[in-house]
Amino acid sequence: MSEESRTDVREQAYRIIRRFGNDSQHCLCLNGENSFFFGSEVCGVIPYTLSRRKAMSQGDPACRPEDTGILLDEYLAFCRENGYRPVFNSVSADVADQLRTKGYRVLKYGEEAILDMGSYSLSGGKKGALRRNTAKLNRAGVTLEEYSPEDTRNFSLEHEIAGLEEQWYEGKRLRLTYSVGDLHFEEPYGRRYFITRDSEGQLQTVLSFLPYHRGRGYCVDVMYRRPDGLTGAMEHAIISAAMKMKEDGVEEVSLNIAPLAGIDVTKPDTNRVERLMYAIYQNMDFGYDFKNLYRFKSKFGPTTWKMRYLVYDPKMPLLNLALSITNTKGVRNIRFYLRYAGFFVSLLLYPERFRKHQN
Repeated sequence: MSEESRTDVREQAYRIIRRFGNDSQHCLCLNGENSFFFGSEVCGVIPYTLSRRKAMSQGDPACRPEDTGILLDEYLAFCRENGYRPVFNSVSADVADQLRTKGYRVLKYGEEAILDMGSYSLSGGKKGALRRNTAKLNRAGVTLEEYSPEDTRNFSLEHEIAGLEEQWYEGKRLRLTYSVGDLHFEEPYGRRYFITRDSEGQLQTVLSFLPYHRGRGYCVDVMYRRPDGLTGAMEHAIISAAMKMKEDGVEEVSLNIAPLAGIDVTKPDTNRVERLMYAIYQNMDFGYDFKNLYRFKSKFGPTTWKMRYLVYDPKMPLLNLALSITNTKGVRNIRFYLRYAGFFVSLLLYPERFRKHQN
């Protein structure tokens, strides 16, 4: 498919997502990595990416709620016809329940941190450190600016942002691509961009937020900060951007999903996949530090932690499924693949490690 055709398909998907997109993950999928399945019986779209005959989707289908079952049936038939095994990542409880009735297995995948902007504030003892740090940076002259490339492109600013991005990734072992977004200034698709500067005008942070609920909600996507910048600059930037959006009438801000967080391996019916995911959360930080990401989001005292689920074919081999989980976090790098594959194999060969990870 030509790049022009791919752009046309993304535009078609975006029109549907803009109309029906109630999931914070929808606009995350509008990138060159994805293909799109469009419903024929109902108006809807399911973005997916292929990896070794697995069709991996992120978030709920984009359609009218009453059409979800029909769109899922169409998509599952499409996967069967093409020999694909679907893996549904980070879906809501409602979609997980529908897929469970179709014979698919459901596991908790993680938790999404939600700020209800109607009631959210920095008051309360648990947010004391966040409140003090935000006030400190405000007094130090750190300011928030919003950039709107859909209105007017500022190529000088974009060049400055690109420089900060390179600093942020310098020395990191790899860059994630699938469910960690890009800035996409040329195709914003309704994103809101914010930067912060210190009192001397030096760029400290860059944030982008993805729209959902027709712009009543925004989900944080890209987060870059100056490696040698001010302590707490990212927390200050997120709070400042959230409060600015609240002034604009935004009802909900998602801090996005903390993958693998909150998996309970003490319950009697815990299975091998849940134990494996828990072990990843506790031990692996190569490319994606699951535990510290959850701790970072917890700092903000989310109003709600929304459960997210992983749904898959029960016939899928355990190792294949485990690699699919990390694949949706950006496996396009052989070192990442080998590191996680080695970890999974070691846990399968030495199951007593599962018991140790429960403590």
